[in-house]
Parts: sequence; structure tokens; C-alpha cells
Amino acid sequence: MSPAPLPIAPGDALAPLRLPVPERVFRDRATRLDALAPDHPAGDWLRFLARLARGQDRAVRELRAPTPPRAGGGPPLAGALAASARSWRAALEVVLAAARDGPLPGPARAAVERLEAAAPDALEALAAQVPGGAPEDLAAAPVVGAALQVHRARLAARVDPGAVSPGAGSCPVCGGLPAASVVLGDARARYLSCGLCGAEWNLPRVQCPVCRDASRLSYLAIEGGRPGVAAETCDRCRAYLKIFDLAEAPGADAIADDAATLVLDLLVGERGFLRAGVNPLAPGGERAWTA
Repeated sequence: MSPAPLPIAPGDALAPLRLPVPERVFRDRATRLDALAPDHPAGDWLRFLARLARGQDRAVRELRAPTPPRAGGGPPLAGALAASARSWRAALEVVLAAARDGPLPGPARAAVERLEAAAPDALEALAAQVPGGAPEDLAAAPVVGAALQVHRARLAARVDPGAVSPGAGSCPVCGGLPAASVVLGDARARYLSCGLCGAEWNLPRVQCPVCRDASRLSYLAIEGGRPGVAAETCDRCRAYLKIFDLAEAPGADAIADDAATLVLDLLVGERGFLRAGVNPLAPGGERAWTA
């Protein structure tokens, strides 16, 4: 079962929107990251991300839920970050404590110390860069991204699905970019998963999320790599987004499994394709667009 979204009821495999369950998503993501870490070349890093996910889960359970902003035009949570900065920074304190609850390599320790000493304006500046996927402080960005995910997921969980317009390449709930997509259900439905709020929205398969073209797509995978993992590439706009097929990769999580397959990003990037999405826990790389 995919850990992030609400379950899909039988006969409802093509539900247009699946909202996150914050009380479950981060706990399950930590479990997934721990499962991916053994024998992985970047196992220590994945275990560090698992520690951040456990801090995210703790923040969900310990902190008061933020107040949803008033709905306006477009995604109902667009602009929610600026409207409740105090909430995400409270989550950051919990995530920072979790980051210190274990060994830290030098760069990560220095990043944690920078964040602990940073003034609110500096934190807000970094937070504003994370959604676009190109933060100046790459070492500190995953910790900030983890706090932003807590904040946005808790808001997204309280959104009225009836107030959300159908999604395309960006999140219809918060306006963020997808981290990856997952394929699930007997209907083989494809859902894009927002890297920030965790909402998942249906987009027909064999369709580029950036230019919507369906005629020039290819699927690239690492020979001998894990089954069910590929990069859906578009020769028209030169964008790509990873896709995880839960029938072949049971338990895959868009955020965790994207972070565990960065080698695929390097290989696809060498062919001239740009990322169509953003993973706040694994920032970097060139993007086809920005949030």
C-alpha cells in the first residue's frame, strides 16, 4: 500500500484527488527509507532522511495544527506558507531535534548548526527557495523541506476536495511541483505526488505533465535495477518525471524512492532531459520549470 494517500475505495480507482493523512504518511515514509537503506550506496544518507521523517511524524503528533487559509482562486493552499510562517518554523524545531538524534557527517552537522542559529528572515528566505528545487544551501534544504512538508500536509489534509479544481502538472491543492508519480490499482491509474503537501492527483498515463504531449514519450530505466522504477521522458519538451509502478515496486513512496534513485536522475540528465518535479528532501539538478 502506498503510505501517503487516503485509501481508494473499490470501484473508485480513478478518483481525481487523494489527500494526505499526516498521522500516517511520515511514519510510513521513515519505515520505507529504513527499508531502502541496507546495501544502498547512500545508505547513511537514507537513514538520515528516515530520522527526519520520524521528526516529521513527531511534529504532526506534538504540534497544534495550523489554521487553513481562506480559499481563493486557484489552488486553495497557494500562499499558505507566507500566511503561517510560525507554524512551519515550529515544525522545523522538532525536525532539527530529530536530526541531532544520531550521528551526523560534518556537512550535515554544520547545516543543522546554521539552521539553529539562523534568524527568522534567513529561514524564510531559504524556505522560499525550497519549492523551486534550487536552494542556495543544499545541505540545509532537506531539513527545511521536511518542516515545510509537515506544515503543508497538515493543511492539505483539511482541504475540501470539492473546492479543488482538476490538476495537471502542478499540485491542485497547494500549487507545488510533483516529486514523482505512482501507478496503482486494477485500473493502472497514474497519480502525481506533490513534493510539498503530499496530495496526489490523477493525470492520464502516457501524457507529459509539462507539455501534455502523448506522442513522444519514452521510459528509461537502469539495466538490472529495481523493477517498477523508470523515468518517463518527453522528447518534445525534454522534461522527465520518475514513475513508480506499485504492482512491481510494492510499498514505493514518491519521496523516499525518488531520493533512493538519484543515479537514475544523473543518467537521464546526461541525455539532456530536465526534471519536471521537485523533491524537497533531495534538492538539486536542473528543472524543466519552477514553482
